[in-house]
Amino acid sequence: MKDKYIIMADGKSPHTLKWVSELCKYFNLYLITLNGYDRQLLAYMDEEQIYVVNESVNGSGGNFKLLLKYFEIKKIVESIAPKYINAHYISSYGVLAALVKKAYPDIKLIQSAWGTDILVTPFENIIKKMITKFALMNADLITSDSYYMSDKIIEISANDKIDTFAFGLESFDLDEEIQKDEFLIFSNRMLSRNYNIDKIILWFSQLEDKRYKLVIAHDGEMKEELQQMVRSLNLQSRISFIGYITAQEQESNYRKAKYYISIPSSDATSVSLLEAMRYGCYPIVSNLPANREWIIDECNGSFFTEGMALPKVEQSVININKTIINKKAIFSKSIKNYISRLEK
Repeated sequence: MKDKYIIMADGKSPHTLKWVSELCKYFNLYLITLNGYDRQLLAYMDEEQIYVVNESVNGSGGNFKLLLKYFEIKKIVESIAPKYINAHYISSYGVLAALVKKAYPDIKLIQSAWGTDILVTPFENIIKKMITKFALMNADLITSDSYYMSDKIIEISANDKIDTFAFGLESFDLDEEIQKDEFLIFSNRMLSRNYNIDKIILWFSQLEDKRYKLVIAHDGEMKEELQQMVRSLNLQSRISFIGYITAQEQESNYRKAKYYISIPSSDATSVSLLEAMRYGCYPIVSNLPANREWIIDECNGSFFTEGMALPKVEQSVININKTIINKKAIFSKSIKNYISRLEK
């Protein structure tokens, strides 16, 4: 008989789907989500095991109204009587899960940090920091996707029961042949302030070789502003906005792009960086602590600077990055190790 395991997370997130697809091998899974769910989840769990508690979640924090959902969630947890609760995203689901833990102390609570919930939100004001600390201090185990973020978790809460591993990828054939467009640059981060897409566009406009093309995926509050910027620079023929794309469309762009660019002001280990490395893109990224865990400047990628030229990419770089991913970022291996730690 498998132990009962509740995931509290965004049911529409591909990260949640990834966790569910692996954890279902080890547990009898249940999902509590605040904003619906992707029906792909039904390949791994029954619909009766998915509980939708309707409420919108603000990714930047300030989710105080979610506390009104506590009693509804507590009742669901009581009916399931799980051994484990695993909350994803500390400043929303994590706070609710910590309150449930207070009511049912025998349940093992795992808090999974995603990035801004640790690196940004707690440092916006003292109340958010106190709430984050409360969520972390009540965890029996915390998962983090970078050692830099793990250090921040300890700084905030003094809880050092942390398992650090990347939100990694599926296994793949290292000898796989991928055909590249030598002049294609791919960006797939949100069109919001933190991700500095405007700086990418300005840098791109200054490249001397006009054969280069930039494909910008995703959406966000800066979309119209960025599109206007492209028009003002007369770059419509070389910069494409393709909006939200499916996993298959994203893979297609990784396969074609010679370069991948992501320059957020703050970030933990980005799954999109790992995906780009896996598909042989040359990464151009922010010089952030989490990125330094994967990239050595001008060796297997470059740290972005204004006015930089695009480096020439050797096949050896592509092979190095594939080897790194295969060794450090295969999610099934990480989850197997995580389960072993839970059992201890």
